[in-house]
Amino acid sequence: MTREQIEGEAHHLLHAYGEKYGHLTTPPIPADEILNTYLKVSLDFDDLPRLLRVDADIFGATWLERKQVIIDQSLDPTNHPEMIGRYNFTVGHETGHLQLHRAYLEKNRDQQELFTVDQSPTVVCRSSQAKERIEWQADFFSSCLLMPKAIINAHWRSRSNCCGQITLAEIKARQDRFNSDRNKRKTSLTLSAFAV
Repeated sequence: MTREQIEGEAHHLLHAYGEKYGHLTTPPIPADEILNTYLKVSLDFDDLPRLLRVDADIFGATWLERKQVIIDQSLDPTNHPEMIGRYNFTVGHETGHLQLHRAYLEKNRDQQELFTVDQSPTVVCRSSQAKERIEWQADFFSSCLLMPKAIINAHWRSRSNCCGQITLAEIKARQDRFNSDRNKRKTSLTLSAFAV
């Protein structure tokens, strides 16, 4: 898939979600809500290396047949709030696999199973696989989902003039704030030196 196609898929998903639950106009994009509530995919946490009996570099896994995504517990934002960015990106990445690769990865529903259904995930995402095309596509989808051009551009325009440039007044205000903060720190250091 081209970058434009992947970005289009992310845009269509955001638009469809917006039609049902209200259009998103500011970040953060609720990737987990889109996956769980809109796409009706179960989102859970587990110790993925233990669950899958593999190396420790696994962030997420997707089971297409049972409509489930499991994120490694090390990214659980409730227990590890410092991992919220990595968590959101991983949820977006798994959503990318569902949106972009489902047709290529899903088993034929009309084909009957002769033996018990394999319980292994359809897609396992490892940091060591980042160079594979399917993983790059899911990464790019996540980027487009979490930072949609329209929202980013609108935010940029709200902070800049009509030509997309930061105004001189804003630059001056930023410099004044920086200089003021620096002077306060200098004064504080000078006063503390005299206090000793």
